[in-house]
Amino acid sequence: MWDISVAGHLSAGQDSLSAATREISEEVSVSLGYTVEVRNFRFMFSYRKEQKYSDDFIERQFYDFFILRQSGLTAENITFQDNEVQAIKFVNISELNKMREKSLLVERNEIYDALSEYLFRI
Repeated sequence: MWDISVAGHLSAGQDSLSAATREISEEVSVSLGYTVEVRNFRFMFSYRKEQKYSDDFIERQFYDFFILRQSGLTAENITFQDNEVQAIKFVNISELNKMREKSLLVERNEIYDALSEYLFRI
């Protein structure tokens, strides 16, 4: 199934923006002649999810979403770690929604709704 391009967890003492730059470096390499830096990211939104697995285990996660804006970025510019990423694909909002309808995405409906809303505003 398709999922959000880069995701990960914070290391101890790390903020979410620094984690985003670390994760993009770990999972995909952008070959545009310069490195990905914190200043290249734009904050989108935060999302909180709580899931109860048993009476003594409740998982509580906070998701912070950023957009990395790079001109000239194509799938051919990106290499990825096989153990982290199986394939990459750029899609527009209409294709993303079709993928959602066909259940081709990891279920994150609240996140995809917020992403679509955010992208329509910019």
